Amino acid sequence: MMPRKSPFKRFMAIAFSALATTAAADSNFDCYGLATDSELPTVEGKDGVFFRIKTDLRMNHPFSDQSVEQVAELSRALAENGTTLIFVPIPTKSVTMPDYLPEEAALYGFDLDIAVAVHQDILDRLNAAGVTTVDAREAMRETTDGDLPFFKADFHWSAAGARETAQAIADTIQGFPTYEELDPTQFETTPLVVGIAFSGMRRELQEHCMDTLPEAETMTYETTQTEALDLGEGGLDLFGDEEITTQVALLGTSFSDSPINNFPGFLAEYTQLEVVNYALTGGNQFGAMTSYLTSTEFQETRPRFLVWENPIYTNLAQYGDQPMRELIAAAGQTCTVPLDAQVDDTNSVITVDLTPYDLGPEDTIFFDIHQLAGTKANFQFQSHDGLKRNKIIERGERLSRTGRFYMPLSGLWADGAASVDISTSGPFTTQPSVFACTSQIKEEI
Repeated sequence: MMPRKSPFKRFMAIAFSALATTAAADSNFDCYGLATDSELPTVEGKDGVFFRIKTDLRMNHPFSDQSVEQVAELSRALAENGTTLIFVPIPTKSVTMPDYLPEEAALYGFDLDIAVAVHQDILDRLNAAGVTTVDAREAMRETTDGDLPFFKADFHWSAAGARETAQAIADTIQGFPTYEELDPTQFETTPLVVGIAFSGMRRELQEHCMDTLPEAETMTYETTQTEALDLGEGGLDLFGDEEITTQVALLGTSFSDSPINNFPGFLAEYTQLEVVNYALTGGNQFGAMTSYLTSTEFQETRPRFLVWENPIYTNLAQYGDQPMRELIAAAGQTCTVPLDAQVDDTNSVITVDLTPYDLGPEDTIFFDIHQLAGTKANFQFQSHDGLKRNKIIERGERLSRTGRFYMPLSGLWADGAASVDISTSGPFTTQPSVFACTSQIKEEI
């Protein structure tokens, strides 16, 4: 005999069934079961625009006060070393294109006024903490050519959305006094042909629909430099006194990495600055930033402006404090206290006695294996009572292998750790270095 469902479960089953039936009846593409899809629950809006229920119809995006303070701390660390952070939260499709929402969005609890207020509150709190932000929602509400800022059956922005956001970022960058110190370069953007981007979301939605869904279609563009830099009579001297500076470094997700929207090109044209794109598709909220800030390229040639785009619905606290603490340590120049370390006979574990150092949970250990390798670093801490605790940093497949790992000393014991054993996925081929990153002066060191 099958167990009977509770009254609440029966009610929810009936409600979802009613929603699914209504959606199917109103669908312009004979779509069924979109709302109950286990991987990508979606609702069909007006004129063939689709919205993800768990993301686009979410109103309470996770952005804690701690995350705000950590972004502010990152901004300060970058600024102390000559880089201005521009933080660009990518808004949801629902608050950017509310006119295309279906009536049943309200049945899922979506309230546009609340959703916009939450989006604005995140920007306000970041701005109050000293972080320079760009309101991409406001920028994309109306596009200059009338094209939709987001694809109809995909969550990414079109070239129109990328263009409007790039213009807003450029306006912000050009407002800084340091902008006048940079040599402008003229860029020109030329329209090419209408292109179609690959869309995993559209492909999954199509399995529920009898008729063909709108392609991720947009006009494509090409941006080229029209005015060469003035290199002088002798040309470019790679070994001269002139410091080679990255003007704008672009970090982010597939929104910046997709070539079809020409976001880096628009940004270069409107800022009149050279843009180097380090964005990473599939790297989540930290992939591009971690790869870049821990790289030799960043340490040796810091950009004047760092643009970090990140979807507002991604949680910067999803993996604890380690990823943001790593970015902050890598951005600063506080990892200057060398720690005495001993390598074992197998050349695969390095041990640091922490008792001579006055390190607390606000400090970070910097481990450098001095080679472009290493996908994982294991830190095995030992307490003064002999207890052990492992903390791991693991680089995803898409992340760069920089050989640099920053581990915060948070989440340990009240009196700190007595020692730490550090290992990677294989033996060391060079002598690793271990430093403490701290903004406080330690009397014992």
